[in-house]
Amino acid sequence: MAYERKKKKGIHHVCLRVPDLKKTADFYIYALDAQLVCEWGRDGTEDHAYILDLGTGDFLEIFETRQDFDIGRWQHVAVWTDNIEVSFKRALAYGGTAVSQPAHSEIPTRSGQIVKMNYGFIRAPGGEIVEFIEDGTPSAEG
Repeated sequence: MAYERKKKKGIHHVCLRVPDLKKTADFYIYALDAQLVCEWGRDGTEDHAYILDLGTGDFLEIFETRQDFDIGRWQHVAVWTDNIEVSFKRALAYGGTAVSQPAHSEIPTRSGQIVKMNYGFIRAPGGEIVEFIEDGTPSAEG
């Protein structure tokens, strides 16, 4: 896959700094089907990074760091899935740990619409929180 612009507007990327670049990248590639777009920098340095595509131009930029740093961390990043149970099991198999098991929610909006979704949270190997979102009906467990 090559680096190219795939959408006209929206977020270009979310940046993440983690202690183990390869382990974190592998988690997103194998557990979430991300595609490696590009890599730069030298192994073991602060400029070593990957750009992964989580969808159609939804980029995740990951840098390795050995330093403690005092900057904001995201609360979580949410990714779409067509099957939350399968996605959750794959994430666990590739080093994630469950924060909350998949559940179903029907959220009433102010406009009167009911948003129906299945969701669950995983802590990825880098320490970040990933939420899986599946639109629709209750899961088998929900």
